[in-house]
Amino acid sequence: MNDGSQSHKPIHSAVILSRVYRRPVSGAIRKIAGLLGSLGVEACLDQNTAVGFNIHEIRAVSRSEMRTKDLFIVVGGDGSLLGAARTLVDLRVPMLGVNAGHLGLLTDLSPEGLNDSLKEVVAGRYSVEQRTMLDLQVFREDEDGAGELVAQSLATNETVIHSGMMAHMMTFKVFIDGRYMYALRGDGIIVNTPTGSTAYSLSAGGSIIEPHLDVLALVPMFPQSLNCSPIIIPGKSAVRIDFEGPQGEVPELVAINCDGQVTMRADTKCTVSIRQHRVMLKLIHPEGYDYYSLLRQKLGWGQSLV
Repeated sequence: MNDGSQSHKPIHSAVILSRVYRRPVSGAIRKIAGLLGSLGVEACLDQNTAVGFNIHEIRAVSRSEMRTKDLFIVVGGDGSLLGAARTLVDLRVPMLGVNAGHLGLLTDLSPEGLNDSLKEVVAGRYSVEQRTMLDLQVFREDEDGAGELVAQSLATNETVIHSGMMAHMMTFKVFIDGRYMYALRGDGIIVNTPTGSTAYSLSAGGSIIEPHLDVLALVPMFPQSLNCSPIIIPGKSAVRIDFEGPQGEVPELVAINCDGQVTMRADTKCTVSIRQHRVMLKLIHPEGYDYYSLLRQKLGWGQSLV
């Protein structure tokens, strides 16, 4: 949800971070640090960025110190921001994305207008948007029937559950808040946030969802039945997915992917539990941010095909 306001507290300290270890990005990091310094802002790096880019002239800070800063500036593509969100969201520091990648739906600050945009943000002229994240847990029953947590991850865009093999169907039994919804036979199922509605879910036929809406979406992947459609559910819903595996045989493998970056292995004896994460991701946008304009620019949304 967007606060709609353009006046916030000025920025006095910022941590710059990136996972795109390429020379041009190294130059962008140094440029941003220099701009921040000229504006009277304390500029630091997270330790992984300092080591990965071999930058020693900018002070590196530990995770515990990062939580005391006013802003995280993520340099790279949307993937960099997704990774930063999963690992740093619990520090409750807002993030600003500088696009050094390709699409840039989340990292919406362009390098060309960096000087003016940073001046506006540092002065407190920006909007804050809160984005839902997913908390995924995988349980497996032991011999005594007790559920053991075998894997866990956060996701900003989506969780994709599938067999791990191309064109291999499985049966997914879906429950919402403990109530049985349906048994889906198909290649997989996507559970996504509104942020992830313009990612993998969109390619699978899911709807674009405004980021401020408090909802989740379930999108079947290549379902065998034509009457199994994507569905949007309340954001506070608890989603549980069980599997129908071969009776009396070795359980089938299951692959669970978060944001296209984290992959966990399970099997058809497992249960997957998905719900909203307790902390929302805070994104900062410079003045003039317009979600619909972004869709038109980045996705060619609404453009004529001729």
